[in-house]
Amino acid sequence: MPDRESRHRLPAPLIATLVGVGVYAVAVFWSSRHLPPMALALAALPFVWFAAVYAKNGLTSQAPAAVRFLKCLPLLTLTLTLFLAWQPLLNNVHLLYLAQHVGVHAALFWLFARTLLPGRTPLCTELAAWVHEDMTSPRLLGYTRQVTQAWTLFFGLTVVLSVLLFRYATPETWTAFSAVVGPLMTGVVFLVENLLRNHVLPPQDRVGLAGTWRAVRARIEDQAQPQQRAP
Repeated sequence: MPDRESRHRLPAPLIATLVGVGVYAVAVFWSSRHLPPMALALAALPFVWFAAVYAKNGLTSQAPAAVRFLKCLPLLTLTLTLFLAWQPLLNNVHLLYLAQHVGVHAALFWLFARTLLPGRTPLCTELAAWVHEDMTSPRLLGYTRQVTQAWTLFFGLTVVLSVLLFRYATPETWTAFSAVVGPLMTGVVFLVENLLRNHVLPPQDRVGLAGTWRAVRARIEDQAQPQQRAP
């Protein structure tokens, strides 16, 4: 069992992830002003990465050959598009960043919002169940629902603000918002929620960032084991 100090220490993979996001944001902001080809490559990177992961999962599965090919198709299509349309995309790199930024935050908005519909479990309540063995506390249930509502509102407002700035502000202003200000705002909201949790919830209902990270990792690994054992 980890000691008290290790339970509160941020895991190295989490720190590396946060540093990577920060480096990516700075690189996007700098390259958009000084090196457009690099800006386009960075804009395409998340799409290529997700497509590559999707293709890898398809190739390593036991699905029929046609299904595995279909899972590789997004990566092949994206690669071909970048090769054939590099110059037009380079001339409109901000549109690619807009699609990336709005698309990601719109997906996050829907991911949280749909769990607030009648008869569904709020997303933050579901995530809390991964960490807490006892989910009978009315205060914990109410708090996690409110946090789900707060994140839904945040991501929705981010989408609206991103579109308005892209339409009416300068490209430099929108880039600063999407690459620097937006991630900082997300981090601030996350930290404020963690601090607020300490004042709203009793000690037995609190789990720090390190504990949450370890619980989520354990949950994901536990869900992946049956798939690894499958023939």
